[in-house]
Formats: sequence, C-alpha cells, structure tokens
Amino acid sequence: MTTQPGRSAEEEFQPVTEEQLAEQLAYYSSRAGEYDDWWLRRGTFDKGEAANEVWFREAELVRSVLSSVELGDDVLELAPGTGTWSVHLAPRARSLLLVDGSAEMLAHNPAAKEEQVRTEIADLFTWETDERFDAIVFTFWISHVPRERLRPFFRSLGSWLRPGGRLFFVDDLPLATTEPHVDGAAGQTMTRRLNSGESATIVKNFYPGAELVAAANEFGIDLDVRESETYFQYGTGRRR
Repeated sequence: MTTQPGRSAEEEFQPVTEEQLAEQLAYYSSRAGEYDDWWLRRGTFDKGEAANEVWFREAELVRSVLSSVELGDDVLELAPGTGTWSVHLAPRARSLLLVDGSAEMLAHNPAAKEEQVRTEIADLFTWETDERFDAIVFTFWISHVPRERLRPFFRSLGSWLRPGGRLFFVDDLPLATTEPHVDGAAGQTMTRRLNSGESATIVKNFYPGAELVAAANEFGIDLDVRESETYFQYGTGRRR
C-alpha cells in the first residue's frame, strides 16, 4: 500500500481501535453545530479572498459532477452529516435514506425533514440492509475508513447497489493536514481541535485513486477517481 504523506509504513499499518472509532464519532457529534463553518461559512477556515475563491470554485466543480450523475429513484447517502450534499440529493430522489452515526449531525440536516427522506442512526462500520439502491453517495467519509476496513466497505457498497447503480464520493486531498484545526497526524489518525479548544483523534487516510479503483473493481464497481487542482478528490462509479 502507498504510504501517506509524512507518515511511515510502520505507522500506516497500525490498525484503528474501537476506542479510536468511538472518539471519532464523539468528535463529529460535538462538531455538529460548527461543521458548516468549514464548508459553507469558512469561519476560522477563511484564508483570504483569493484562497476562498479557489475553494468555492472547486466545490462548485464537484457539485457539478454530482449533478451529472444519474441517481435513479432510490438513493442512499452514508455519513450525510449536516446535509451539505443531502440538500442536492433530496429533490432528485424518489426516496433518500440518510444513515449517520451521529444524531447530533442529523439534527442539523435540513433534508431530513423532507417527506421522501428517511433517517437512520447506525454504526456505519457494522450497518447492513436488505434494501438495494440506484445510487449511493458518501462525502468526506472514505478518508475516515480505516485501511483494514476499506475492502469490507466496498464489498458492502457492491451488495447494496443494484446492477447499473451509480456511486459518487468526494473527499479531501492531503492539503487538509494544514487546516487550522489540525494539531498533527500519525499513522491512520489525525488530531483535531473543536472551537472550544478540546481536541480529539479521528481516522484520516488519504487514499490514492488507484487504491480506491482496485478495491471497487474487486466488488463489481467500475470507479473513476479524479482530483481538483487544490482541495478535493472525487469519484463516480457504476455497478457492473
């Protein structure tokens, strides 16, 4: 496997513990009220007019890619959080299922109130369903999946997608390690601060596109992974 920037191979292969996954979930529950500072308002992430212009331009590029994906009727969004992407999915879906581990995050998601939208609070590493979907979307989630769980995650995606079903994801590029709320990174983990000053350890992996393509292909998904110039890795796929 490819070593992440600034991290040794020895660090990278240390498995993530259940305690670390619980800390990650607690961090995002605590961050629910301030999460949109990062994506929408920028807040403490404001790096000045020029940098913000690049951020919003690249964000719009990725949104346009999602707009081009044929979602079909039944859509699953994993880790939807406060609804940054849910609000773009809900108007296009006959039914939208939002599955998140954090009730606090879902409480801030405006799409959750829509008639065609269902929500479920569940551990995304153990959640299973007999439902099948025309499209699955996950945004800023794949980097939080431990390496030892990557193949099982794609196995689940392959089983939940109907033949011909579509996949979309977006996540960070390694520049995210320089954000102001990041205190450090080691192995598969990153230490981040909340606005309150409290810190927590989360999982953060920057997967090379080729690694994601190989994992998806193994479970019947043809995946195309691309990068914007500065901030985002994104991908579209189709279940064979």
